[in-house]
Amino acid sequence: MSEAPGPAPYWERAEELRHILEVQGCLGLLLIDFSELGRAERSHGSGPFADLLRTSHDLLMELQGEGVRASDILAINDKGDTFLVFLSPKRYEGAMRISDLSSASVRVEDHLNRRLVELASPYLEGGQQVAVGFSLVFENPLVKPERLVSRLVDEACQSVRAHRQDRELQERRWLQEVLLEGKLDTLFQPVFELQRRAILGYEALTRGPSGTPYHMPVRLFEMASASDLVFELDRQCRRRALTASRSLPRDAVLFVNVVPSAMYDPAFQGPALLSFLGALDLEPGRIVLEITEKYAIENYTMFAESLEEFTKAGFRIAVDDVGAGYSGLEKIAHLNPRYLKLDLKLIKDIDSSYIRREMTRALKAFADRMGSTIIAEGIEREAELRVLMDLGIDYGQGFLLGVPAALSLPPQPSGARLAGP
Repeated sequence: MSEAPGPAPYWERAEELRHILEVQGCLGLLLIDFSELGRAERSHGSGPFADLLRTSHDLLMELQGEGVRASDILAINDKGDTFLVFLSPKRYEGAMRISDLSSASVRVEDHLNRRLVELASPYLEGGQQVAVGFSLVFENPLVKPERLVSRLVDEACQSVRAHRQDRELQERRWLQEVLLEGKLDTLFQPVFELQRRAILGYEALTRGPSGTPYHMPVRLFEMASASDLVFELDRQCRRRALTASRSLPRDAVLFVNVVPSAMYDPAFQGPALLSFLGALDLEPGRIVLEITEKYAIENYTMFAESLEEFTKAGFRIAVDDVGAGYSGLEKIAHLNPRYLKLDLKLIKDIDSSYIRREMTRALKAFADRMGSTIIAEGIEREAELRVLMDLGIDYGQGFLLGVPAALSLPPQPSGARLAGP
């Protein structure tokens, strides 16, 4: 791919582009829109954003010989968040075809999105970060070449916008079909009392259709957020979790994740909720509502008012993902949660991290002072478990202790017994 040291703005390549127009009689363009990565800059600063753009450029270089050629001209737009690949002459046998441009754009987009997901950067949110559009312009001696190139770029930008809108519509329709046909699975992961390896209860976990990019709940809810279907998805997840929990041992605690909008769901309040639970033979005292630390802090006033009604009815509250980067411990304390669930990033490799051990020790002391109980999430190794027990952490969950499973195969290990809350 022909380029200056670091891609130059496309208008600085005007002479080369004019030459291609004259030789080939037309000019094709793949426009690669990385603007969604700009969320990393707004959240984490310009440094991480610049790193992501450099990584994206490197990933684009991987495509040489497949979708792009070494002789293609790579340039950028004025904001630096869009790459433009102007296709060089003699790319195809015979005339350039729109179908070739379309196929190339699909290959490039699939490759970049797949590789970005594989990188698992902490700055990335969501799955489809990149959109690729294409356009073509014919050489016209009546129009200045720079105006033809400008038209080419404008039409490629329109192509990207239309592509994003179509993709969003298709994803929304897909999720609507999932909800209509109930294509969600509910798994249950045991929460253990660590000293005795006795089961306190189970956390209900939702999975999207297997074999899709949206099997895991994070991606599923990201799509729901983009499609304005979080309320609908959360409601179905919640109902399925409560219904499926009838097969759990009667004295097992049930942890159910909820989003802020659940607090305003008429079916999840007062007599309607109690009637629903009564039909399932579920007591409110067995149910723990899990709210992420982020939501609890950002929506503190709403939660403080709404959760009071739930606690009066007998429900218990857990604040999830504690230690994930938020610091509103005073607000959390006022919510009077029964449980604080430590974020798995805090637990990972805690045996080799002094800082994580001390943070966990401090959170344990904080929980003790306000009468809450710590649950450590994401325990995957014996060394992590030993450190947590040494720190006095009473409860935990993770693949080391028990993997999520459907109730058709009860996720209760051989010899396990139920522990009291």
